[in-house]
Amino acid sequence: MQVFMKSSLKRAIQKLQRSEEGVTLVELLLALVISTIFAGIIITVFLSGTLGFRLTNDSSSLRAEADYLIASVMQDLNQTKFDAMTESNGVYTFHVLNDPKVSSNGILYRESGYLDTGKTLSAASFSSSTNDVVLQSMDISIVDGTVEARNNQPTYYKSGLIELTITLSPANDPSETKTFTSAIPF
Repeated sequence: MQVFMKSSLKRAIQKLQRSEEGVTLVELLLALVISTIFAGIIITVFLSGTLGFRLTNDSSSLRAEADYLIASVMQDLNQTKFDAMTESNGVYTFHVLNDPKVSSNGILYRESGYLDTGKTLSAASFSSSTNDVVLQSMDISIVDGTVEARNNQPTYYKSGLIELTITLSPANDPSETKTFTSAIPF
């Protein structure tokens, strides 16, 4: 029995020596180089995707904030019933015509001039709605305005375009500003 075990053991060892498969150092280094290249490609794709997402997200936030500010100005204009506006030092004041009156003779007449509605529009009255976006500047101007000139009175704009120029930047990078321009008819 012992002889049988020795010969069996001998055969098993010889079989293991012949069938032993291993990895050489060259194969190991080649696998390491290939996996490093794949890891570099994956990391590069991930980083560029993350950067692209951040830029798109920042741009989206700026556009949304500009839309909010323009909608705020439009809401102020729509809520104000006015016939004309005047400008003084960047503040636009809304005016209405005097109400018609009836004279003692029964004739309907309207006194010349405008009455101040008490409502104004200025860039200083608007601010950013979120902490993620910084309102760098906001400029309000009248373009192609129809003017009613009167002696010794301010210039009354009866119609035209209110042009808004809004400069915004992300709060995390104030150096990256973006300017939006919109025109609102009145």
